[in-house]
Amino acid sequence: MRIRMPFPRALRRPRTALAAAAAVLLLGLPVADATARGLTESRLADRIARRQPGLTARPEVTVGGLPFLLHAARDSYPEVRVRADTTTGRGRPVTADVTLDDVTPQGAGGGYRASSASARFTAPYASLGDGADGTTSLSDAGGGRLLVRRSVLGAPFTLTADVRLDGAVLSLHAESASLAGRPLDPDSPLITQALARQTRTLPALPLGLRPTGVSVGATGVTVTARAGEVALG
Repeated sequence: MRIRMPFPRALRRPRTALAAAAAVLLLGLPVADATARGLTESRLADRIARRQPGLTARPEVTVGGLPFLLHAARDSYPEVRVRADTTTGRGRPVTADVTLDDVTPQGAGGGYRASSASARFTAPYASLGDGADGTTSLSDAGGGRLLVRRSVLGAPFTLTADVRLDGAVLSLHAESASLAGRPLDPDSPLITQALARQTRTLPALPLGLRPTGVSVGATGVTVTARAGEVALG
């Protein structure tokens, strides 16, 4: 027959208090972690806004890695993502989405470094039409192609084209064309010459990013870019 010896109340109370304290601590850690992350993201957003006057709105900053407080104690972050709205040298709007990987202190000189960086720069279709009279419109034709519509001598002209990237040069290559509903040869000299005038050289990208691709989607034309080790101020 087993005899159970209950703990005296004097011993049970400390254990109960310790368990309660542990529960409060465990419940409070996620809140503290989220609060610290939010403060850091807000401060980084303010810092970027001060250093980048070309931004049209306060950027969104997301710091990855769980738990955040552990990474903050190590001063090392697996991922930092920045999304910002800015303008080109011609004043056309662009949305930049930059991801920095493995952000750590740079050393005695101060600042930080990232082991690599990737980015997406998206220009909305409304900002790409170059017709001074407002007769040119661009949109997604599906299948990764660009749809161009404009008026030629009062008649509707429609063109579908591939957008290609060669180094830092963007160019259009016609797949089909029509004028007033009648099909045209997309390889005709007139169309080829007209598209050649639409060739664009991308400006230098920040952080040493180099263009790697271009795509057409529902929101606009997107250029992707990558960089190796990046020094951050």
